[in-house]
Amino acid sequence: MTVLDLLDELEEMIDAAPKLPLTGKVMVDASEIMELSRSIKLSLPDDVQQAKWIKDEKERILAEAKNEYERIIIEAKKHADTMVEKDVITERAVNVSGEIYRRADEYSKGMRLKTYDYMDNILYNFREKIDELSQVYMKGLYQDINEQFAEILSKVDGDLAEIRTMTDEVQNTEIRPHDIDIPLGDDYDD
Repeated sequence: MTVLDLLDELEEMIDAAPKLPLTGKVMVDASEIMELSRSIKLSLPDDVQQAKWIKDEKERILAEAKNEYERIIIEAKKHADTMVEKDVITERAVNVSGEIYRRADEYSKGMRLKTYDYMDNILYNFREKIDELSQVYMKGLYQDINEQFAEILSKVDGDLAEIRTMTDEVQNTEIRPHDIDIPLGDDYDD
């Protein structure tokens, strides 16, 4: 059962509890609340594990983008080397390889931005859920759960700040044209 399911169960327990007249308070069975609290504590590591999976997925996507970028660069260099036979072909090769570099840079930048946006959304939604749990359901009941939420929120805030910093860096990175130096042989000394 997920933390949210357990919290729904807690809400139902509170809604079904007998109400004390004129106070707005309800009477609940302490043993049932404690059992539900233990279940929530046991379920928290699953949510934390999901956050770790998201971080690992981000790193995997970035590694894929880097590998694709390097593969495109290698292909561009091979393509340029085969076209060095004549000046016109050499000029075309320089233009084409520059375009491939530009596309690879744009592709890499786009992949990083999509990854950061995805991570930002996941972490933001996760933070909202943790915040909701902290403020609506747990306030005043279990101090130790609040401390755990504070630690998780601190980590999520740090990750959000890191993602947003990396996003800003990528968005502000200007894609520069690549200088391609093609060595000319003795046939071109004319």
